[in-house]
Amino acid sequence: LRRARLAAAAALCCVYLEARRRLLASAEHEGRRIGPKQLGVLASWFLQKFSELNGVRLASESGEGLHMLNPERRYLIVWHPHGFLAWSALFLVSRMAVGGHPHGREWFAMVAPALFRIPIVSEALMLVNGRKVDKKVVETYLSKGKSIALQPGGVREQMITRHDQEQAVFPANLGFIRMALKYGMDLLPAYIFNETQMFRRVDGFEKFTEWVHRHLGFGLPTVTARFGLPMAGLLPLSTDVHVRWGVPLEVGPAIDDPTEEQVESLFLKYLEALRNLFDKYAQECLPPEVAARGLAVIRLDGKPVPPHRPAAPRAELSAMLPQQHTSLSTTEARVGMDAADMATATTSATAAVSPMPTTLPAASMRISSVNAQTPASKL
Repeated sequence: LRRARLAAAAALCCVYLEARRRLLASAEHEGRRIGPKQLGVLASWFLQKFSELNGVRLASESGEGLHMLNPERRYLIVWHPHGFLAWSALFLVSRMAVGGHPHGREWFAMVAPALFRIPIVSEALMLVNGRKVDKKVVETYLSKGKSIALQPGGVREQMITRHDQEQAVFPANLGFIRMALKYGMDLLPAYIFNETQMFRRVDGFEKFTEWVHRHLGFGLPTVTARFGLPMAGLLPLSTDVHVRWGVPLEVGPAIDDPTEEQVESLFLKYLEALRNLFDKYAQECLPPEVAARGLAVIRLDGKPVPPHRPAAPRAELSAMLPQQHTSLSTTEARVGMDAADMATATTSATAAVSPMPTTLPAASMRISSVNAQTPASKL
């Protein structure tokens, strides 16, 4: 009798998993949400409350981009950084996807396929518009006129995430740029400040992280959490998260087959916009010692990262102009799924705000060897 019960339970589990797989596949094939919107709103509410009970809350949200969005247009939202777990994306920002914030249109976040193998996490992602970051899935949603969100660094960035250095990793293929050009979608940069402050990285276990990623598809680095507990992913340190929206980049008419020059040109414009966004809010949103190190930019295609001259504050610009022509305001009101390219590549990094140490942290420098053992990206 006991064996029969176990067999029945196993059979029911298999049926459920297959039904879940088919439900997700159907939604991705048709480019739609799963279930009624109210169910997604309820799921995102529970996720937010769980995060707040764990001491991680959305303390503020602002940015110039919030006042420059057109509800008639769709956007390709690009968020940074990935962080150790992309906690904010699931627990705090998912309500924005379901509710259509900030541009008034529902959007879908493209995340690592491996996450859909985790019980409860997979169901939560499905309800709050999480979808597999696969080229076919992405193009399906874009062809249906949907807005999407991507984290370009993906697993590559997650594996080298540090609590003492902000980093932005970009894949060799720059798939998010190509998609924006192909579908004529404006790029909307977003920075989630303090995403990297929820855990503390423990160096020396990079080979273990590589092994886990190679065999299981996950890229979680070794960390300590609350009370110093190792790898306690559901016990983050108490953290105030600040979301800042950058100025949207107008892409222009769709280009079915963009050239490499067009891709590189748009990427450099996006990079400049991201750096300006980081410069503007890093000091007020990050711990001082982290903000002082600036933003390290890593390209997996090995191409050089152009130097960055931080934009002069508005007050400085006003002082530089003749008095009779000065019209710039010196104050502003402030409110308090993994597109990783897996091509073999070398890395280059640079700081965006202040001079960096002569070398990046050890984990960052090991990214080449990790990349060499990973299959090519689907996006």
